[in-house]
Amino acid sequence: MGSMESVRVVIFGVEYSIKSDVDPDITKQVAQYVNSKITEIHEKTASRDNLKVAVLSLLNIAGELFELKARQNEYAGKVDELESKIADITNKIDVALDS
Repeated sequence: MGSMESVRVVIFGVEYSIKSDVDPDITKQVAQYVNSKITEIHEKTASRDNLKVAVLSLLNIAGELFELKARQNEYAGKVDELESKIADITNKIDVALDS
């Protein structure tokens, strides 16, 4: 495990110091993504309630995460199906070559 490193990021006008063993560039990218979502939701809702904007942004990001996980599971199922077909074809080839 890497050493803890402090990274300064700005989210919705507030500076945060994030300590993490994750690559600092990744931490900055995540912060930029969160900031862009909060800004987007703030502009869409024109809400002055920062907590509401943050919660709506989190729900939006969580929705994206769930969608990606569903796609990943779908792709994993397709990979399993292809592996099964490949094994079946390989067995048929082996049987044909042994004949």
